[in-house]
Amino acid sequence: MDELFARLGLNEKETETFRTLLSLGAQPVSVIAKHVHLPRSSMYFIVEKLKEHRLIEEFERTGIRYVKCIPVRDLPDVVKAQQRGMQQTLELLREKLPQLQALENTLTVTPKVKLSEGMDAVMKVYESLAHEKQIYSYFNPAVFMKMMPAYATFISDAVIPAGGKAKEIVVDCKEARAYKKKFHSKNHQYRLLPAGVTFLSDCIICKDRVCFVTYGEKQIAAIELFSTTLAATQRVIFDQMWKSLE
Repeated sequence: MDELFARLGLNEKETETFRTLLSLGAQPVSVIAKHVHLPRSSMYFIVEKLKEHRLIEEFERTGIRYVKCIPVRDLPDVVKAQQRGMQQTLELLREKLPQLQALENTLTVTPKVKLSEGMDAVMKVYESLAHEKQIYSYFNPAVFMKMMPAYATFISDAVIPAGGKAKEIVVDCKEARAYKKKFHSKNHQYRLLPAGVTFLSDCIICKDRVCFVTYGEKQIAAIELFSTTLAATQRVIFDQMWKSLE
């Protein structure tokens, strides 16, 4: 029985009140409150909730407010009304979903986080970047070549031909100098870090996400943060470092 009332949207006290009313019949709120062992003020609140669920009716007699349950035979009609309301809500949600998603992309505070572990999963992350219009990255070519040689020229092979642009700040090494000599262009620019400055992970910054790629001796993983505000902050930091390397 409790499961039924829970599915009707009632909490424990609302259920107890409804069952008490079924037994007592029409009663003043003060009488119901005594039977349920609640203050009258609390009972008025519960009565309003039961009215919202369309499970009770109220009337006045000689200036006293009475409440009573709807006939039990009418409960299926209440459920059907709830179903119609939910269907209308679902249709409205579908209509407004694009607007809600637009707000989520621009105003959300908590970023969506996605973890990808293993070579295949990280490769899919890189492949998802193919249609980005602008990419900024911190990049260690020596480490990347060792771990993911098949994707060493991914930006030049996939992003740039698709009309994208890229700026990369790279660790100064022989691989970096070879990349810069071969791939540097107006749309794909490289700048080298000072000699001796290095890092063992990569960072890729796009319009609405930041991706960190970490390497172990036998393991690779990517963490994506989907947030326009975090991405914008990282681009500001990147631009400042880019200018310092001129």
